[in-house]
This record gives sequence, structure tokens and C-alpha cells, in this order.
Amino acid sequence: MRNALLCSVLAVIGLLVCWNASIAIAAEGAAEHQATQHEGMAMQLPPPPDLAGGPEHAMRMLWPSERAKGVFWCALGLLKVALLVLFACHILLAAWIYSDIRKLGQGHGIFIALALLAGFPAAILYALVRIGDKKG
Repeated sequence: MRNALLCSVLAVIGLLVCWNASIAIAAEGAAEHQATQHEGMAMQLPPPPDLAGGPEHAMRMLWPSERAKGVFWCALGLLKVALLVLFACHILLAAWIYSDIRKLGQGHGIFIALALLAGFPAAILYALVRIGDKKG
């Protein structure tokens, strides 16, 4: 029950982080849109890369549009949350294996390290070894 609650809390935190990032990106885009309307309709071409005078121009060359920049940062935020959830799952699996080894009074501690490194495949391997131990 506690594990399900922890996973639910992590999922809600991840959704909040992504939602806040999309709101910030939308507000940033609206402010930029208003600034371009005040400048007028004529768009000036950026200077050629060899004549550029600073890192701002180099950054403009990397991002084709502000929307692409926003999508990139949102995807990066989602990736961070996914890695955090995966890391939490690895820790929960290692805790389950540890408690099972202590409860049975037998087993190998190497499965705890494997669960921290490999996650679900290590837990499946531990379950198969445990089933084999019960039959033998």
C-alpha cells in the first residue's frame, strides 16, 4: 500500500513539473509575440554567422523557433521525471528483495545490488531463483 502511494505521489509531482513548464513556455511565447507586434511588421534578417556579435545570435541559430525551444525543454523535463520514477522503482524493488531475503532467512545479497542497477530484470531473476529454491 505504501509503495503504491509513493508511486502515485511521484506521478503527481511529475505531472505538476511538466504542467508548470508548459505554462511558463506559453507565457514566454505570448510576451515574445507582443514584443514583435510593437516592433512593426518589417522583420530584419539576422546578421551572417561570421559577423555575429555575441552568444545571443549563436543561440538563435541553434533554435529554429521559440516553439521548438519550448518543446525541447518540456521533453527534457519529462525525461528527468521518467528517470526519477525509474530510479524510485529500482529502489523499491531492492527494498522488496531485501525484505524478502530477511523474511526467508536465506538468499544472496547480490540480488539487492542487481535490483539497484538493473531493476525489473533483476527482480524477475530473483523471483525465478526463489521459485527454484522452493522446489528444490
